[in-house]
Amino acid sequence: MHVLILGARAPACLEWSRCFHAVGWRVSVGDSLRWPLVRFSAAAHEFIRLPEPRRSPADWIDALAKEVVARDINLVLPTCEEAFYLAHGRDHIPARIMVPPFALMHELHHKGRFAEKVKGWEIEAPETHLLEKAGDVEAFAATHDTRDWVFKPAYSRFAHRALLRPDPARVMRLHPTSAQPWIAQRHIAGREHCSYSLLLDGRLTAHTCYHPRYRVGGGSGIWFEPTNPPLIRAFVEQFGRATGYTGQVAFDFIEQADGSCHVLECNPRATSGIHLFADQPEAVVAALLGERGVLIPHSAPRQVASAMLLFAGCKHRFNAKFRRDFRAASDVIARANDFKPLPAQLLGLMEISVRALRRRCGLLAAATADIEWNGQSLEKRL
Repeated sequence: MHVLILGARAPACLEWSRCFHAVGWRVSVGDSLRWPLVRFSAAAHEFIRLPEPRRSPADWIDALAKEVVARDINLVLPTCEEAFYLAHGRDHIPARIMVPPFALMHELHHKGRFAEKVKGWEIEAPETHLLEKAGDVEAFAATHDTRDWVFKPAYSRFAHRALLRPDPARVMRLHPTSAQPWIAQRHIAGREHCSYSLLLDGRLTAHTCYHPRYRVGGGSGIWFEPTNPPLIRAFVEQFGRATGYTGQVAFDFIEQADGSCHVLECNPRATSGIHLFADQPEAVVAALLGERGVLIPHSAPRQVASAMLLFAGCKHRFNAKFRRDFRAASDVIARANDFKPLPAQLLGLMEISVRALRRRCGLLAAATADIEWNGQSLEKRL
């Protein structure tokens, strides 16, 4: 059997590649970057360079379909936001595609629509207001204390551009539009949990939850402490029954002191939660393909060790707890039998840095600029 795993720049793709390799599948990885992380992994049999999906979704789908036919690929698994483009063109790919319908992914990705969808569920979103024009911002700021709220683009990732409890003057500088809306979501204090689950036709087959104790700034987690709030698993099961979802899905939650939870947003794609299944490769592949029962991970924490040293190490270098946490967690990049991805991170960073310079944007924006989907029309004929 032959699997193509997309998003070869992502540690999640590296984890899935190792899992499929461990069970004897032929593994190809694909990306629009020339030197992505997983290209150098011993788990990847071949690397497929694809065009940028955001630049031309139709060309990307056409190129992907040709590769699937030419290489006799049986399964296509996305790990990053190329999942939206894959869902849009899924009927043109002659392989098993592990994504739900595009309309459902859109509803989940839009933070305002998602908050509306889960009203009355086991866990609800905090109070959320959609801001689609300057007048919405003015009206909201006139009737609410903005320092009790979080403002973020309806289409966003990694907390990029999010404003946490800002003063009114900063909020008034926002310029939302119907094409690029923002949301205002009531700030809830508490402990953050991130879930990651696999579902097939709405049936939960694997589930984990973790606390991102250390982050890159206020964005991506880089140290993953396993947690297990029962309310969160119940929510994911309710989500599956309500949507019939197939594929990978992740949610961010806040747990308050009394044990109650709020769901903040949904990521209908892979996240760092896959790393918690690293020592169960056969079982997690079986779960993705629909094996009965619900796989849960073992309890050891994981980390992106290089990011921990680079981004958290400077801040916490004199903190004994940080040093204990660093020693306690296994790295998700380096393995004794697969060491090349560790130095390959530098090549990927250099390529993204060049893109950032050429596109006149920051590193974080450049890392996803070619694959992210922000609500733009994809209706061009495929």
